[in-house]
Amino acid sequence: MNRKVLITTILFLIIIPGMTTAFTYNSKEFKHIIGQLDMQGHADHELSTCSVKKIYYDEVVEMLNGGKTEPEIIQSYVDEYGQAALRTPGGGASGWIAWGMPAAGVGIGSVIVGVWLRKLTVRKSESKLERKAAWNSEVEKEIAAKTFDEERRKLF
Repeated sequence: MNRKVLITTILFLIIIPGMTTAFTYNSKEFKHIIGQLDMQGHADHELSTCSVKKIYYDEVVEMLNGGKTEPEIIQSYVDEYGQAALRTPGGGASGWIAWGMPAAGVGIGSVIVGVWLRKLTVRKSESKLERKAAWNSEVEKEIAAKTFDEERRKLF
């Protein structure tokens, strides 16, 4: 009988603290959830001065103490605010779009800058060719014309 009482007491001592654990701002689970939430752009603000961040912290602690799991809490915020609730986009179709749009923007911008630079260099090279072909004076032009005529007469 004493053995049963001892075993029951030990089980209660092991089980009860786990069941009555209250989550706080310092718990691992809380920090992991808060690290994933953007908090409507207030995630990087100071907790002591930002009322929105305080509300989020209180809601998450309340949900954790109410028995919700991490995926349930994250999903409730995604259901309420969409993918904007998360710091990084999710893995669904909208998440792929959210990751792909910046890459597409950089790619399109690079193409536009490349085309513009190519046009700019072509214009500069054409203007350099035109400057080289231009005569400095009329006298040089007449001398070159006479020289070309003499050379043509020699060959024909």
